[in-house]
Amino acid sequence: MDNPGNGVWLFTFLLIVFAVIVITGFIRRDKQAKKFRAMIGADTVSLPGWTEGETTRLLSSAEQPGFYMMRPRFLSKLETIAYQYLKHAFPQHEVLARVRMIDLLQLAGIEGDEMRIEAFRRIAFLDVSFVICDGDMVIIAIVDLEDPAIVTDTDRMRLHKAKQAALKTAGANYLSFDPLHPPTEEELRHLVLAPKTLIA
Repeated sequence: MDNPGNGVWLFTFLLIVFAVIVITGFIRRDKQAKKFRAMIGADTVSLPGWTEGETTRLLSSAEQPGFYMMRPRFLSKLETIAYQYLKHAFPQHEVLARVRMIDLLQLAGIEGDEMRIEAFRRIAFLDVSFVICDGDMVIIAIVDLEDPAIVTDTDRMRLHKAKQAALKTAGANYLSFDPLHPPTEEELRHLVLAPKTLIA
């Protein structure tokens, strides 16, 4: 005959194991949340952890007439011309405009590496002009329109170079061109679809 005490011990053991799993899960989720908050910094609105006062202020500003207004255009006229040019050159591909770095890259192996997290935080919300994807939304190429104003602005130039270095490190097929003097469609298709044949 089975000892009733064994059943009690087994139940207690399973209960302890379940509690440990739950607690471990909460701790892991908290660490991941802290890591993400450190990565994105204070430049964005973080949905988790809002206080009642913050929510009230957000709703108050959202409901205030005239507080927000739509931008007249999503893309400038020059960007629109470049977008149409890319769409014509790649009719079978998806062309996305003004995509943020945080939507393109993810950090790997950042445990305890606050310097790398801070470096990414500084460029995370910079954008690239266009992203070209295949039908499965796999990134094929990243295209920037050259902006002469960046060259004369030391801070913007520093961030732009950091952005380019990050994309290169990630193995992105990155290219840029002057929107007033774009490559031919044939040259563009070669740059985007056959990057491995090019000399770096």
